[in-house]
Amino acid sequence: MHSSNGVTPLTEAMIASFPAVDPHVHVPGTISPQTAWDLGLRNGLIHMKRNRQGKWEVIDGPKSIGASDPVKQYSHIFTSKGGHELTFDKKGNPLALDYNYFCLPEQPDKFSGFDAIQGTTQGHRHRPGGIQTEDDYRFVMDRYLKSCLDQNITYVEPSQNITISQVLYPELPANDARSKFFQLAKQMVTHYAAHGVVLRFTHCANKTGAANVPGSLKQRAHDWVDWLAQAVAEVPGVFVGMTTAGHEGREIESGGPDAMADGYHRLKPLGLLGEGHYGEGAGVEHLDRALECLSLDRLAHAVQMIESTAVLDKIRTRDIPIIMMPYINLSLGTTVHYKDGKPHSKYMNDGFTRDPDVEKKYLQTLEEHPFFPLLREHHLPIALASDDPQQGGIDYKDQVKLLAGLTYAFKPGFAPLSAEELVICNLNAVHAAFCEPEVKTHLIATIAQWTQAHALTVTHPLLTA
Repeated sequence: MHSSNGVTPLTEAMIASFPAVDPHVHVPGTISPQTAWDLGLRNGLIHMKRNRQGKWEVIDGPKSIGASDPVKQYSHIFTSKGGHELTFDKKGNPLALDYNYFCLPEQPDKFSGFDAIQGTTQGHRHRPGGIQTEDDYRFVMDRYLKSCLDQNITYVEPSQNITISQVLYPELPANDARSKFFQLAKQMVTHYAAHGVVLRFTHCANKTGAANVPGSLKQRAHDWVDWLAQAVAEVPGVFVGMTTAGHEGREIESGGPDAMADGYHRLKPLGLLGEGHYGEGAGVEHLDRALECLSLDRLAHAVQMIESTAVLDKIRTRDIPIIMMPYINLSLGTTVHYKDGKPHSKYMNDGFTRDPDVEKKYLQTLEEHPFFPLLREHHLPIALASDDPQQGGIDYKDQVKLLAGLTYAFKPGFAPLSAEELVICNLNAVHAAFCEPEVKTHLIATIAQWTQAHALTVTHPLLTA
């Protein structure tokens, strides 16, 4: 049972002290606007200059981002909060710096801008970008470590596309570059552990044409697992699984889940686990197909599973953990299909004919998000994660404050996230984590200690195992 009848209100002090488990976060998504700005200055993608009026302005260059980058110029990814023109203090430091999520005039939607910013700041799609050297990568990971320590996050599982290795070590053959990057990742694991944070990596691949790499999706999936096999051989326990992300409609154009099936099925013999980003746009049918042919160990987002009771029953029966990130779903525009005011498959009973009475709606409020009914009514193993805390999202603990009603005004009568539910979500996150059993035992003990200190009563399989 993944639920509780407890309704203890969360306070800011309780949230701050909670030993959180964040099992799903993208490394580029941890790059804040300020970190991206600093990377641009470090690598000569931008520089500051006073104009004739003596005011500071940002100038692109002397170096350029990749010629194939749709953003065109590095400075285009920045704006001031509220979408205003960049402003600077007396020393030329940007004020109220934010990302410009509408940096692609030909694709004026926030998700496209978000995806472009991820590619530009990390630099692995359209080289060069923000991250260019090993020192840059350490710089990014050190800033993320500080965020984890500030929030009391005890376990993190960042996903990193292994092709970053060829960005960091362009002078080396691809195989040697990966080897060197794997050693760097191992050093990061040790560095985080020295500060009390357990770090494990997954490989994250973009399953659409936006990845800007040659080859069919089927071949690329085998490439991903080949790289992970190399990681397992050289740095066992550092990379623990694989996830795939990207626009679901474009994934379907590339072959969909079926194209990746052979690759995913190679994971378990290597001691690795598999995750997929599904249920964000293409409908519950696409998510269901991924469940059937990829043998997924957990799902990320999966918002649209609410459209089918059969799929909900399947997930419950298989006890597949679902990692959810409500804030970024609202921020970037996640949809659910509705019929007669209730979530519903977009197809008729034959599974092929589009139901004309079904409409797609963008989620606008936390009350509309399936997170709460999936946790409370369907009793599914729902975990929380930050996903992309600095690019489109917010920090883990800030999301908890929203869900707890501390920084968000729920409609009268709607119950915010309780302390007991926060415990359950984090135990579900431990269940979802791809780390080794002894790490899970430690995480469970830490959460149980916090639960007891706050005199909470929670029922969960991991507390009785």
